Amino acid sequence: MRVKKTIWIFFMTMLFATLVLIVNSRIQLSGEVILGGAEDAFVKVDNLKQPLDEFGLYGKNLEGLDYPDIDITDWQYVLINSENPSTTFEPKVKEYKNSGVYFASDAIANLNNLISAAKEAGFTPYINCAYRDYSSQQFAFTSKANQLTWDDTYTYEEAVEITKSIIAYPGTSDHQTGLGIDILDKQYYELDYSKMDKEFFAWMDEHCAEFGFIKRYPGSKKDVTGWDEPWHYRYVGVEAAAFIMENNLTLEEFVAHYR
Repeated sequence: MRVKKTIWIFFMTMLFATLVLIVNSRIQLSGEVILGGAEDAFVKVDNLKQPLDEFGLYGKNLEGLDYPDIDITDWQYVLINSENPSTTFEPKVKEYKNSGVYFASDAIANLNNLISAAKEAGFTPYINCAYRDYSSQQFAFTSKANQLTWDDTYTYEEAVEITKSIIAYPGTSDHQTGLGIDILDKQYYELDYSKMDKEFFAWMDEHCAEFGFIKRYPGSKKDVTGWDEPWHYRYVGVEAAAFIMENNLTLEEFVAHYR
């Protein structure tokens, strides 16, 4: 009995110490973060390293990697997410082959090369969604929230919270950067990864970095990004993409190193 009591006391002591560390880690200074060097894109956010560290990422020795020598304020590294929101960021975009889909002007050639390579490999890539500005994201979000209230099952406030897990809140979507794009193996009316061509995505994951793209929201990193969207790719440039994909990183982890 005495041994069990000693173990119990030790366990409770360690639990209390862990809780103290968590509480203390929450007490962080806020700072101004610039989104990719964009003019008027300064926003007040919590220190980016803090929310990442909550997931124990720095315990995985991410800083021990040989990161590329880059300028993190360059346009292709812009980070927009729940920790780095922006209502004003507007990239320079260009229409992709008269498709009604718009993508970052400076990276559209890379997108064309990726799509062409996928076709040459025997696939039929379909672009489901690319650039979406703040107003469009706001409309999509509000429409979904309103839809959830139609049968009075949820109040609007409850519907908004549920919608946050389905659609990125306005100002937090990677699509707003003009560098994020959903690429599928064909057109789907419902995005269900279990029904998609795994060979196509295996090819995309193996070759996307050659054209400067990364898998933006892999299911294995949902605790970091908040999203599980295996069809969402993001342009970051060939050098950064090769490093990120090789080391199984997210854009959040990559950017955090430089900040």
